[in-house]
Amino acid sequence: MIINNIANALTILRLLLIPVIFQLIINGSIWAFVVFGIAALTDMLDGQMARRTNRVTEFGKLLDPFVDRLFISGVVVALFLKQAQPPLWAIATLLTRDLIILIGSAWLKLRGREIDVTFLGKSATATLSVAIFIMVAGLDFGIWVFYLGLILYLGSGFDYLARGKNLVYSISRK
Repeated sequence: MIINNIANALTILRLLLIPVIFQLIINGSIWAFVVFGIAALTDMLDGQMARRTNRVTEFGKLLDPFVDRLFISGVVVALFLKQAQPPLWAIATLLTRDLIILIGSAWLKLRGREIDVTFLGKSATATLSVAIFIMVAGLDFGIWVFYLGLILYLGSGFDYLARGKNLVYSISRK
């Protein structure tokens, strides 16, 4: 129970750090790099704690992916406002993918079905996080890592859509 509370507290901490990181990036503060690193670390730790103890909570299953999306989206928007990178089309692509997956997941959840997170989805999110970390650090090659992460992110989105379609088909056959 304590592990669940710590894992969920780390997710909530990451949620609370989003506006802090956003403001630090906008202000051009070196602390953006540090706070982003701490927030990214909380994402790793909360998932590991829940999986290692085999105590994944419904709260965590709902909140963690949502906070991940807000975290990445918020930081990417801040980077665009401060550095004009990544470009708007890339941000729109990322946000559209997230919105489609969010709506589809909610629809399935209401019907008692869920799509589990995949290795590709986790890899895509990790790659985007590394790219954003590099971009927050002000290193030019971060945008190329971001593009790689975006490709993986789109691939995982299409995978989730295909798996969701199969679940919808299984619901309609009942």
